[in-house]
Amino acid sequence: MATIPLQLAQRRLDTGNVVQYPSGSLVGAAMQGFGDELSAVAERYRQRQEQQEAFDAEIVRRQLDGRIAQAENDATQNAPADGSGLHDTMYGQVDPRTGQVIKPGLFDTLFDGTLPQVPESERGNFIKHKEILRAAGSVRMAARQQARRDDYEQGEWSKVQDASLSAIAQSDPNDTATFEAIMQSGLDLIGKMGNPVARQAAEAAWRSKTAEALARR
Repeated sequence: MATIPLQLAQRRLDTGNVVQYPSGSLVGAAMQGFGDELSAVAERYRQRQEQQEAFDAEIVRRQLDGRIAQAENDATQNAPADGSGLHDTMYGQVDPRTGQVIKPGLFDTLFDGTLPQVPESERGNFIKHKEILRAAGSVRMAARQQARRDDYEQGEWSKVQDASLSAIAQSDPNDTATFEAIMQSGLDLIGKMGNPVARQAAEAAWRSKTAEALARR
């Protein structure tokens, strides 16, 4: 079927310099009906274009979601053992008072690189969702960074605990001062752990294990 250009169809019938027909005549009625049909075709074309562009924009959005998920996984895998910088690498920094991005992250690079793929009619809505996507991703990466930090602290504490328990086991049974010093040193380090649940569990386990080590001397 032939395609009627939108601009042409929307003009209906140009009555500027063409022959005018009496409104009650058969020819006039036919011409009016033809103009109405052109307008209907133009409206259907417009609606179809909007539907297609909305569909295409959604496909681009889903592709962006996939790229973001992959980038988050890569950033997590490549982050330092303690997770430092993980969040900012991916999502940058935003001024909490103004909402302005003061340090862009990989998310900004991905989003801005994807934007030209979005149909022009849908770009406004697409851009409006940028900070919504950042906020959701920021929460995810902050949680991953904290989990990485918790694992790091737990791992480092386990090393200190094993060395300390070994020192207690090899110390003089009558040297209470050394035992108390090791005990307190462990409690001091535990007190600097960031996760309160892990800190409480570590302290309880430390007291129990030091008592056992002391009893075995």
